[in-house]
Amino acid sequence: MEAQRVADLINQVSFRPGWEFRADVMGEGVPYVIVQVLIETVNSDREQALQGYPEQILLVPSAIIDAGDYMIPDDLYAAMMQWIIDLEIHECREFFRVGPDKDAPYHPHRQDGQRAWDEMTGAPVSEWLRL
Repeated sequence: MEAQRVADLINQVSFRPGWEFRADVMGEGVPYVIVQVLIETVNSDREQALQGYPEQILLVPSAIIDAGDYMIPDDLYAAMMQWIIDLEIHECREFFRVGPDKDAPYHPHRQDGQRAWDEMTGAPVSEWLRL
C-alpha cells in the first residue's frame, strides 16, 4: 500500500481506553511510516510497585514500518495486533512481581530478566517492538 494510505488506516484504529495510535508518513515519496501508540499507564519501577504504583505516566512506543510490506488493510491490522500483543507482554514482564521485595524475575530491561524469559519461552518479539 502507499504510505499515506497506511498512515490514514492506522490513525483510524481505536483500542482500549488510554491507548491512542498516531501515524505519519516520514516524507514525500518515502514508503516509510512512523507509528506511535500513546499509552496511559502507571510507572512500573520497583519503588513504585512497593508504593502501590501511585505515579501516572504516558508511554510512547514507536516503530518505523515500510508501507510496501502491506498489501491490504488486514495485513496491516494483523501486524498492529501482533505489536499490541508484544507491547502487552513487555509490560506484563515489567509488572509481574514476586514477594515482599517486589522482584521482577522476567523484567525486559534487565539482562537476567531477559535471559530468564528467553529460556522459559524462546519466543521471538515482533519487528515492531522498539522499547
